[in-house]
Amino acid sequence: MEQPVVTTKDALLHAAGALFAVHGIEGTSIRAIAKESGANIAAVNYHFGSKENLYLAVIRHVLEKTRCHRSEELLKHRRDWEGKPLLCSEAVYRIVEEYIQQFFTGIHPRWYGRIFMRIFLQPTPILWEIINELVMPNFDSLREVLQCCRPGMGKEEADLWLDSFIGELMHYVFAEDFLLIIPGHRKLSDAGYQKDILRHVAKMLIRGLELPVPVFLQEDIVHA
Repeated sequence: MEQPVVTTKDALLHAAGALFAVHGIEGTSIRAIAKESGANIAAVNYHFGSKENLYLAVIRHVLEKTRCHRSEELLKHRRDWEGKPLLCSEAVYRIVEEYIQQFFTGIHPRWYGRIFMRIFLQPTPILWEIINELVMPNFDSLREVLQCCRPGMGKEEADLWLDSFIGELMHYVFAEDFLLIIPGHRKLSDAGYQKDILRHVAKMLIRGLELPVPVFLQEDIVHA
């Protein structure tokens, strides 16, 4: 199979992302980025203008690649499931499934998760502008799906359920290194563990929204 062509710009972006994730922007030099990418130092300024611009490009790249679209698609076809409790439950499951696929299945480099931590630990006005552009529309659509699943639920309560959902997923992403200290704890790379997390989080939301639990979620979780 023919391998995709990796441009110098892409090589710089991925090399910088991996280094920023570990050392932050202050602890990463342009020289280190150039060495890691196999490019020359001048290439950073040529393609991005500065190290700061490259950092913002990395953030934008990660947020674009990990953006979830299923809630937006569900809203486009809301007449098919809104007002039908069991189909609402399945809609919730499909949303959780997409998030699990995006963050737990290894389709993205692991440094993506560390970049998320950097965003939250070192927020700046420019970063929040990017988040508002790329992340908040998805949260808005997810909140709307939750409200459709439970008619009469206000924005404040929907926000709490949204917080619970995102918070639980981020717990697994950010706390994995700590959790692995626990003897016998499974890794996120374990497909069986991913399935169990999917089932657990989906059932938490479905039951919290007072929806019927689909048959395929009623069986007990079987640990690998």
